[in-house]
Amino acid sequence: MIDGVEAAGWRTTITTPVGAMGNDKPITRVCETWNATELQVLVLSKCSDPRSGHSTMRLKNLDRAEPDAGLFQVPPDYTIMDDKDRFTMNFSEP
Repeated sequence: MIDGVEAAGWRTTITTPVGAMGNDKPITRVCETWNATELQVLVLSKCSDPRSGHSTMRLKNLDRAEPDAGLFQVPPDYTIMDDKDRFTMNFSEP
């Protein structure tokens, strides 16, 4: 569970061996990725890399309530046309 959302995740560890990039020690990068099981959306991603530091991305303030129906209404000043003719677009350079 991450912030009240069921999530499944995995951890990936990548080690660059000594000398592969001119390094004198192994370089180990560790990343975790967590997806909400039901929503199929990324809720947490963390990476740690000695070359670039730590980064974290997290989904916050997830609201699972129904959105306002007004968001899906056609604006009153729009005209809906039922055009059954063939539609073509021509592209040319200006």
